[in-house]
Amino acid sequence: MEIMFIALVIIVAIFVFYKPRRERSKLRNYMSNTYRNKQKGDEYELQIGRLYQQQGYKVYFKGINEGKRDNGVDLIAYKGNEVALIQCKNWENTQVKQEHLRIFLGDCTAYLEKNRKIFAKKNVSRVFVTSCKNIDYGVKKFLEENSVGYRVIPYDKVSLH
Repeated sequence: MEIMFIALVIIVAIFVFYKPRRERSKLRNYMSNTYRNKQKGDEYELQIGRLYQQQGYKVYFKGINEGKRDNGVDLIAYKGNEVALIQCKNWENTQVKQEHLRIFLGDCTAYLEKNRKIFAKKNVSRVFVTSCKNIDYGVKKFLEENSVGYRVIPYDKVSLH
């Protein structure tokens, strides 16, 4: 009786945990793409951070240092009384939409509220930087109505190495 129970447990475990080769391959590809996307994002943040450093800013690489806990702010660039909260998007084929800017603006507002004392006497700007030139009409309208800087800076993998 015990042997039959153990055999049944093994059979159930095989059905539950065994994934066909095709599914394992899909999972491996997904993990590989996720890693590559993260790497491209980090490289773009480094590129943009270095551009700000060349302009005399001290840069905290919040996205790289804090990962998903960055709360939507990838870089914080300081120079004198100026502070720039920067979101970097290294997108090749994704169209920038108004929703992306709205989320970024909300993330900045929450971050500034949480750190009110630090930024109380600073001139804070919010800058959305992307490698993608493709934007929808809503982005243009949003930028006209809100104080968000918007820059298109192509991804330059060569300059990083």
